[in-house]
Amino acid sequence: MLPLTEFKYKSCAPDASGEEKRIIFDAALGEAMEQINSRGYADKYEGSGKEICKAAFAFLGRDNIEMRVEQ
Repeated sequence: MLPLTEFKYKSCAPDASGEEKRIIFDAALGEAMEQINSRGYADKYEGSGKEICKAAFAFLGRDNIEMRVEQ
């Protein structure tokens, strides 16, 4: 399996609500996944027979991290 990754860091108020964090996480993860696709990170491996795993990581400050994976 070939992992392709993109990392996004977003600042977030320490007192942000869970809903506010969810909105920021969703936007950051979507942005990272879009970057993997729009910049063609997987293009050079097309037809190679390798299984591709796209992983987006979003960091809100230092303490909150989420990941989204697509195959």
